[in-house]
Amino acid sequence: MPTVTVIIVSYKVRYYIEQCLNSVLRSVPDAQLIVVDNSSNDGSVEYLQQRYPKVTFLANEENVGFGCANNMALSLSQGRYVLFLNPDTVVAEKTIPSCIEYMDAHPDTGAIGVRMMYADGCFAPESRRSLPTPSVAFWHMTGLGRIFPKSKVFARYHLTYENPAKECSIDVVSGAYMFVRKSVLDVTGGFDESFFMYGEDIDLSYRIKNAGYSNVYLPVPIIHYKGESTVKTSYRYVKVFYDAMLIFFNKHFRRSAWIIAPLVWLVVGIRKIGTFIRENLVHRCKVGSGSKTGCLFLGRYDSYAKAAALIDKSVHLSAPVFVPCSCAVPADLRFDGIETIVFDTGAFTYDYILEWIYGLYASGRRITVGFYSPDTGRLITDIEVL
Repeated sequence: MPTVTVIIVSYKVRYYIEQCLNSVLRSVPDAQLIVVDNSSNDGSVEYLQQRYPKVTFLANEENVGFGCANNMALSLSQGRYVLFLNPDTVVAEKTIPSCIEYMDAHPDTGAIGVRMMYADGCFAPESRRSLPTPSVAFWHMTGLGRIFPKSKVFARYHLTYENPAKECSIDVVSGAYMFVRKSVLDVTGGFDESFFMYGEDIDLSYRIKNAGYSNVYLPVPIIHYKGESTVKTSYRYVKVFYDAMLIFFNKHFRRSAWIIAPLVWLVVGIRKIGTFIRENLVHRCKVGSGSKTGCLFLGRYDSYAKAAALIDKSVHLSAPVFVPCSCAVPADLRFDGIETIVFDTGAFTYDYILEWIYGLYASGRRITVGFYSPDTGRLITDIEVL
């Protein structure tokens, strides 16, 4: 029997999930792996089946939603722990074993979340969240949590007053990386399928706590590209995202907080419009700028020759500066004009890459990381697959 079952729901991200699977297999090579494809219709299942014969694939004829797809795989899980993992993630070698070790030592823990980072090392605030009660949700929606990040009143939603390097108790574990004790899921059940996408992780986290277990944040790293499997600039994305909060609110707090309900609905409506406008502007600036960023390649010579040929086709990477190295980044390395560093994953561990890029960001330097895999022959950044 495997220690952990890793469940990944895929939708039109065949190369991101390939990278994700490779990182998972480095972390827990003996895990039970189940991939549920939500009608990608792009050959994802056939492509991945050929490369990962030990992975169980479930192919849906229609997009049944995140929660429903995860529940399908959950019914086949054999591990004593279950990891719900997004396909647009990269886990470090130590990440999943650290969660197993913690769960083994803390039988009262129901679920674990981890230190999620964006591709530039920036800490993802959704790594730690409080339950969106009417008051917590209202302060978050009005933006006061962002204005006063150290306030234990206004900033409770993302707990920004807590140190990201420290373990802490949390209410909500993100569905992008949700490590759960299987015996707890046997009590609470899986995801509520009335949530099509988003919000179901909040609901399950709430039910886990109501069952008497604690949810914990561990400062072990993953990279989350944040929504490669969704079109964030579409109105449908914005509507589904904010409607999920209303579903949760109506399910758990409507009767006890009817006075504040109209305010929450009003703010959610305003945020729908604001987020749609902001995401479109950011997306256009990011993809349509037309300028190429300075690029550095760290790795072996045979990997560099192949990666450089891919980079020539990039829409945002310039011809790379090559620094031959493995295992560690040279201490005297200069970053003048460099905005993206491509790591050779055959020369570096994910443990090292993720901690290094996080440390670089913490020191005040913002550089985006890309991954070249000599096994797949692909180079992946937060903007494109080459």
